[in-house]
Amino acid sequence: MKKTRVAVVGVGVMGHYHANIYASLPQTKLVAIVDPRLERRIELETAYNINSYQNHHDLLKNENIEAVSLATPTSLHFEIAKDILLAGKHLLIEKPIASTVAQARELINISNEKDLILQVGHITRFYKAIRLLKEKINKPYLIEARRLSPNGRIVDVGVILDLMIHDIDIIMGLVDSEISELNVSGQFLKDTDLEDVATAHIEFENGCIANLLASRAASDVQRELDIFEKDQTLHLNFSQAPYTELIIQRPITDNFGEIHLQTDSRKILEENPLKEEISHFLGRIRDNTEPIGTTDDDLRSLELARRMIDMLKQKQNKKDIIKK
Repeated sequence: MKKTRVAVVGVGVMGHYHANIYASLPQTKLVAIVDPRLERRIELETAYNINSYQNHHDLLKNENIEAVSLATPTSLHFEIAKDILLAGKHLLIEKPIASTVAQARELINISNEKDLILQVGHITRFYKAIRLLKEKINKPYLIEARRLSPNGRIVDVGVILDLMIHDIDIIMGLVDSEISELNVSGQFLKDTDLEDVATAHIEFENGCIANLLASRAASDVQRELDIFEKDQTLHLNFSQAPYTELIIQRPITDNFGEIHLQTDSRKILEENPLKEEISHFLGRIRDNTEPIGTTDDDLRSLELARRMIDMLKQKQNKKDIIKK
């Protein structure tokens, strides 16, 4: 079996996970990594017996590769991704695809023109619980998502593109309707223009309401999703890795006409969603596998996230003007 030759650009925490998975898969050959840090390059060169480069230009010039995983900070996505696509390489890019909608559209256009796979790393699409959820729900009238973390290691984007984008993508995949109203609030807790806490209230044209909360200034980790329908309520807890807890409650009427809640509780083993995501990317390259999530889906989620950010910054600017 001919192996797909791949490289990873950016080997921080997530990029290292990518490299480790590629090195373990029988259908791939991890050829090289790219990282500006010399000590990191030496470490992974030794661990995987591969080449390493300080920048992606040298990688593209010196290595015969078919595909790349890009896991650099979001602010670097566009320029590096553009070069990789123009060089004719398939690309798996960590979420979000780019910092702006215009940049995302340009990358998507290049991939289409060159007939390349461009896949965005929305890892929650590969959670078994999310796939099961899509089979279980019909017409939600209320969705509430909470994604809290004490970890603020991402410093080039705010919490909306860092954390809330996961729940935006999930909700936009569950609700087949246009947005009729959007309200956003947030807090800027550090001396930057990047939000650390954000809440969003979304009303859809079909009547569904979604409330989202994201924070990277919380005391502990919380990742929960509640979905309400007329005949059932579903609760998902993603904070118990490698398991996702799914609780479904349905009202039932007994022989005496009294209503009771029937509860179905289960824990779903999420063995390795990132491995599922990478294997899917390779399947699209090697076997023309149908995509789980399209670039239209990616663009829709980014458009909503950017709309939230713009609204939040407008509110913050008004506050600053009033203070002056």
